Order: sequence, then structure tokens, then C-alpha cells
Amino acid sequence: MSTPGVVLVSKYVSGNSTKFSKYVNYIDRDEAVRTKKFVTYNVNKLDGYNQYMGNPEKSSGIFTKNNDNLSYSDKKTLQNVFRQAQKNDSVMWQDVISFDNKWLEEHGIYNSRTGWVNEGAIQKSVRKGMDALLKEERMEHSGVWSAAIHYNTDNIHVHIALVEPNPTKEYGIFTDKKTGETYQARRGNRKKRTLDKMKSTVANTLLDRDRELAKISQLIHEKIAPRDVKFQPNLDFKMLKMYNRIYQNLPGDMRLWKYNNNALSDIRPEINKVITMYIQKYHPEDFKKLDQSLKEEMEFRKSVYGNGPKESERYKEYRENKKNELYAKLGNAMLREMTEIRKQQNEEYRKNTGSDQPYAKTDFYGKKAFKPKMKKSDLNKIKRAFDADYERMKNKQKYQQLQHDIENSR
Repeated sequence: MSTPGVVLVSKYVSGNSTKFSKYVNYIDRDEAVRTKKFVTYNVNKLDGYNQYMGNPEKSSGIFTKNNDNLSYSDKKTLQNVFRQAQKNDSVMWQDVISFDNKWLEEHGIYNSRTGWVNEGAIQKSVRKGMDALLKEERMEHSGVWSAAIHYNTDNIHVHIALVEPNPTKEYGIFTDKKTGETYQARRGNRKKRTLDKMKSTVANTLLDRDRELAKISQLIHEKIAPRDVKFQPNLDFKMLKMYNRIYQNLPGDMRLWKYNNNALSDIRPEINKVITMYIQKYHPEDFKKLDQSLKEEMEFRKSVYGNGPKESERYKEYRENKKNELYAKLGNAMLREMTEIRKQQNEEYRKNTGSDQPYAKTDFYGKKAFKPKMKKSDLNKIKRAFDADYERMKNKQKYQQLQHDIENSR
């Protein structure tokens, strides 16, 4: 089992915790003092590699969203913000992002011989990761954080503390596992998806993978499934038959015509078949490039998360999710196209009959009382296809007859 390149461990405490107070008290101290007193305010005991983490051998200065190095005045200001958060009973979240030194060295972020570390790259990646986390938690305008890079012989890691000077998290009722007593406190749990997003953002930013991720996005959203993609004009006879069968079996309520809607669970496999045929006919090379890029991203995520049973599922999910994203986009494009067809048919039906009722009537169970007809242009297309097939069949019969005559003449 390979060692993951990046590990994220998270914990939080309430505003009345002594750990919160001690962290606030040491914000404005110099690094030597803060390092010495590290254990007094550290909430996270586990750093992802060592069973317990002692005092760091070395620590960088505090950095924040906008400052790489805080002056004494900056530290005082930050300290006051944390004090306000504590006074207002904010949660304090402490996250530890741990890097495997060998992984950092492989990617040029660290030199084990000289001890050099690209602090700027790590700071940038943490900022991007925190931006992603705050967005997921809807705390972009309420969260304030500070961080410091810590060094030791096993791994380089970053300690981050996050608070809300004006808390947005609601109160909940909790039970003390030791005493069984209930108490009220602000909610501090964060979704696993939030933490995964933060971690992957840190790793992608650190290794400057924006170009690779942009390539995947471009292949999906610009090459294979652009905004103006059209299906009907590009379908061959077989695909058109499947297209029309899907159209006939859609529920009467057009509001349900969304690719991922449960109401389409029985029809979705048929939609996927048409999409697959469409991709194979019109975008085989683009899809090949997309699949290769997704495989490369899987390998990258494997180096980030490790290859344990749970971890392997997480990075495999990425490839499947992106393919599902592509099929969903093309599926919705197809359904929007069918919606326009239905609207046109409804309008023509009203004009021709004077009825206020829509063309595609449904019974109580959502089944159609009668099937909508294909457009004349579709029928002409099918007729041309049948004519071509008929000509080929006649030519084949003539050839077989000629062969038969030659055999009999010998």
C-alpha cells in the first residue's frame, strides 16, 4: 500500500474551550515562543503519519488569506478578530494538512539534501484550498483563518485555524459521551465532500495542475458537448429510430424531462445508447483524449490519496463522475431538443384543431393515449434510407443471379 502524498485531519472546538483561549493568546508571539508552546493550543493530536505529534522542530511565520508574513501589528489585529469570534461563541476549526516529504520531493517542492521548501507554493495551495472550503460551507464572507507551515524529520505539514467573528453556524443539542449529559453548542461538523474538495484543491494547486483540469473541462464542455450541440440533424437511421422511441416514451409532463430525474430511470439506458453511438460516430478522438486525461488524473489522485481500498474507490469515482457529467450534459441537450419538438407539435395541434389541450395527452398513469407522429422531414429521411437499402438489396440479388448463371454455363 503506497503512502498518500497529502493527508488532511480536522477537528474543532467551541468558543469556551481552553484550547481556543490559548491559541488566541499565542497569536502575537514570535515563532520561537509559539513553537515552544505549540502543544498548549494544538487541537489536532494526529497529523496523519505519526501517532502523536510533538512540538515542531521549526515553524514558518503565520500567514493568512492576504499576507505572507504578518507584522506585530498584523498579529494584534488578527488576535482581536479571534477574540471577537471567541466572545461571540464561534467554533474554531483546526485543520492539519500533512505532506509526504518524498512526494513533495518528487514534484520539486522540497529538497531533502538542502532542506529547501517552496513555501510560496504551499501557501498558495493552502489559500486555494481554504477558498474552496469556505465556498462549500458558505462562509466566504464570515470565515477568517490563519496558518503556519511546520517542519520536522517525518513530514512537512500546515496548521490552519478558522473562526467566524460573527458566527453563522446554528446551535444544536449534543450529548457528552462520557457523562451522558446534554449540552448546547454551535454545529461544527463539515461534510466529507467539503474536506475532500479542500484537499484535492490543495494538491492540484501545489502541482499547478490547472492546465490538465482545464483540458478535461474543455473536452467535455467545448469539444464533445458544446452548448449548441444538436442531435436530430446528425442521426443516422438506426439512431433516429431509437431517438423517436425515446421521445414516444417520455412522460407527459415536460417538467420531468431532465436527464437525472428519477422519472426517466427506465428511459435513461436508451438515452445513453444514443449518446454512445453519437460519440463513437462524431467524437471518437475527443473521447479517446478525454479518457486518457481522466486516467492520468486518476493516477495523480492515487499518488495524493494512496491506494488503500477506500482511497482507490475515491479516485476511481472521479473518472466515472466526469463521464457521467458528459452523458448528463448530452442527455439534457437531447431532452431540450425533444421539448422544443413537443412544443411545436402542441402549437400546431392547437392551431389545426382549435383545442386548448396539448397534443401529447396522457392517462392517469402518465401513459400516452396516443403516440405523437414523426415530423415529415424525419419520414423523408427514413424513406431515403429505406430506398438506399432497397437499391443495395436489388444489386445484391442481381450479383447473386449473375454468379448463378456463370456456374450453370460451365
